[in-house]
Amino acid sequence: MRYILVLFCTFITFSFAKATEISKCIPATGVGEAMITKGYPSAKSEAIMRAKWDAIEKALGTDIQVKDIVENFKLLDEVILKDIKGFIKDVKIVKEENFGNFIRVYIKTCVYPKEAEKTLALLTKETAISMLFVVEDNGQIYIDEINPLTTSLTKELLDQGFQIYDLSKSRKISLKSIKSSIDSRNFSYLENILKKSLSKALVIGKVSFTILSKSGQSIGYGIKSSLYSVRAYANYYIFINNKGYVKILASGIVSSKGFGLTEEEAKQKALLRLSEQLTNEIVYNLNKYMLFKHNVITLIVEDVYSVSENFEIKEKLQKLPWVKSVVDLGVGKFKVEYLENPVYLANALENNLNYKVKEFSPTKIVIELN
Repeated sequence: MRYILVLFCTFITFSFAKATEISKCIPATGVGEAMITKGYPSAKSEAIMRAKWDAIEKALGTDIQVKDIVENFKLLDEVILKDIKGFIKDVKIVKEENFGNFIRVYIKTCVYPKEAEKTLALLTKETAISMLFVVEDNGQIYIDEINPLTTSLTKELLDQGFQIYDLSKSRKISLKSIKSSIDSRNFSYLENILKKSLSKALVIGKVSFTILSKSGQSIGYGIKSSLYSVRAYANYYIFINNKGYVKILASGIVSSKGFGLTEEEAKQKALLRLSEQLTNEIVYNLNKYMLFKHNVITLIVEDVYSVSENFEIKEKLQKLPWVKSVVDLGVGKFKVEYLENPVYLANALENNLNYKVKEFSPTKIVIELN
């Protein structure tokens, strides 16, 4: 009997703790604006939606703003609410301003971080990459945005069609914490960086140097070195965000030698040689991963009655970014193979092709011609 009572009390305590954990929220404020094009009530509704997302971003401390990649916030709310509920509650309008052609709304609300993180995970861009390399040199840790390694890798990834989020300008990132995470192989801090972005991958690493020989230094047999010799190392990790869960896609250490009349020249030459190795390795791993990533979406186009009209729509679809293939399934019906998150296809259909999205799911989109 005493054993059962202890179990019962333990269960009650655990349940209460879980309930407390679930109910914990972050008080937040948000500001949203919308143009008054279809009447004041419609604009106010749009502004409130934007203010809600602004509050979520502030509460979670995200580095990328949703409004930079998605323009239709009504579509966004519909997409999210189908999968996740309760990530933001108790929304109160504290101020409302009418400027004639647009409206601005200020809100107070309560953001539930676990649900909100799941919400942001639904908006992850498959082709967006957050990137940062810190440099450890002479006892200092810093970011060198124009070193050959960073510029070479950025250029190659952009050429491959990826979108790069440069984290070097983020004030929310601690360089010492990044170094410590890489050195100790405790990745919780790095995983958190990825979760707070809307990118699919995080490419992050540490660059360091070893002086092999200095100018004038004896290298044996009575010979003195006329040059500095430096070996540069890059310890890198590629993290992937899979529906809110972070895993390591690839990691490694690459190194290369450099020679120069000065120590700095030798370091730059070592980085230049290192950049080619590192770029090839990272791009190879990312492309190998992307090779198996695609979404197949059935696209229904309402009010299409002719083959010629169907052909014209297919041509437009094929020109959209990250559309791999379009198969004609009959008048007004297509199978679209898409390399990105389906929500961005819906966004492109509205903003690039000026179609109206009437229905959305990750596997089916219904649109009508405007």
